[in-house]
Amino acid sequence: MLNKAIKRFLDDNRGYVIALTLISMPLLLGFSLMVIDVGRTGNLHTDLQNAADAMALTGARELDGRDDAIDRANAAIEALANSAAFGGGGTGMSLGSHITVTYDAGNDAGSTVTVTYLKEIPASDDDPIPASMETTDPNEASYARVVAKPQAMTTIFPVPVGFNRNTINVAAEAVAVYRASACDVTPIYICNPYENASGTNNEEAADLLHTNFAAGNLYGVQIELHSTASSSPGPGNFGFLSTYGNGANVLAEALATGSPGVCYKQDSLETKTGANAGPVEAGLNTRFGFYGGSFKSASNDGRYRPARNVRSAQTQTGGANKICGDYNPVMAGSTVGDVTQAVPLGYGATMSALAGGKISTGNNWNYGSYWNVAHGTGAPSTTTILSNHSSFPSPTGPPSQPSAYDVYRYELDNATLLDNASANGEKGAPLTGGQCYGGPDLSNYSDGEYGDRREIFAAVVNCKHEYNSGRLTGHSTDTKAIAFARMFLTKPAIKESSERYLSLEMIDITGKGGRGTLDEFLREEAELVR
Repeated sequence: MLNKAIKRFLDDNRGYVIALTLISMPLLLGFSLMVIDVGRTGNLHTDLQNAADAMALTGARELDGRDDAIDRANAAIEALANSAAFGGGGTGMSLGSHITVTYDAGNDAGSTVTVTYLKEIPASDDDPIPASMETTDPNEASYARVVAKPQAMTTIFPVPVGFNRNTINVAAEAVAVYRASACDVTPIYICNPYENASGTNNEEAADLLHTNFAAGNLYGVQIELHSTASSSPGPGNFGFLSTYGNGANVLAEALATGSPGVCYKQDSLETKTGANAGPVEAGLNTRFGFYGGSFKSASNDGRYRPARNVRSAQTQTGGANKICGDYNPVMAGSTVGDVTQAVPLGYGATMSALAGGKISTGNNWNYGSYWNVAHGTGAPSTTTILSNHSSFPSPTGPPSQPSAYDVYRYELDNATLLDNASANGEKGAPLTGGQCYGGPDLSNYSDGEYGDRREIFAAVVNCKHEYNSGRLTGHSTDTKAIAFARMFLTKPAIKESSERYLSLEMIDITGKGGRGTLDEFLREEAELVR
């Protein structure tokens, strides 16, 4: 009987599934909890990575090279980090809890992320970033690096016997770079006047430009830039950027309107082949109310309106077609302007030669002669001019005399001065009638909304260095600019044999030492690179 009972028990398989279930239940439960922990770890890492990405992008967006760039980047990261919470864990936290990502630039210990700024990064993402690439100089910082400190997520999976840790550390890192491009600007690049003839001082030349501007050493300085057909332009030359179409007439149209139809990236400019000396000066000179070449029938179109102050020593004989045709200045020998008739702004500066053009030896234009010829009185004091408007960038000063641009602004803001006539009859106010401007009233175009027509916006390039690097040869698509500059036309573009030359003052510059007046034309972006 006993043997039969044992045999029946052994042969009976009823309840087998329940037994297996009871045996495997702890394993299944443990595996499920482990899957949940893996999912929570992934979610926390994703949240932290998103946070690091967002903060790096936010910080990099402020790294425009100006003196307060890092301060603005820190403030932007602080504002983003301290207002955002990310779910998924944290020290001592259970499922469903969250952490607040915090950043205080002055309190690393109290921050959940560490922020550093870089001047460069390794070529390969696999290479670590050395400390030598870090910088605290806002003029050098191009990259924002955000490292989220390890966050200890409390696990749900039971801790095995013998282990005393029930957390998993999760971290994240991101690096973003600042990118700048300029839209609706004049399609011109100018060669850095501080570059040497061989182009071997690339970084030094860029720093010289910014340092001298920041110190006020370019304030009131006249720069005469020549176009050139040379395949290797250098200091004192200027060239053109590609526009929405081909041909010199399309370029002239873009120069006249300031609307090239494209945006120009600072680190990959597209330059235009050749000197394009044909109708170029005609396009630029519509800004002074001169309608020559292909613009003879454009005088009634508001897109080609003159600036509100066009005093430029233009000859005033021959009727409206002559006065408002091509630029034909009164001359004293080879000098533009004659103190017995009329002189342009920036008149009388003592110039020194550049490789392709000229630059004045300082803010030495003859302010007193200009004012006496244009207005028939003694010149206002520097303090009077600058109290109206000052583009002097240096915190020290004041300058020895006002720049031509600040005098121009003073004349605009004291409108009766525009009606004062020089000895030859030229006034600051543009002429109307005949071939002269006949479009919508200039009061319809406020400078704040439409800009001043005597200002142009150019890319500044270390031309010799770019040429030596193979990035400025004919039609190039990857020419690198060291900055964008806001410039004032002291007189119209002048034709000289097969070349054209521009006379300018630099008003502002992007990057180190800049005053921030180009922000409206810049499209500033940040891009994740790690």
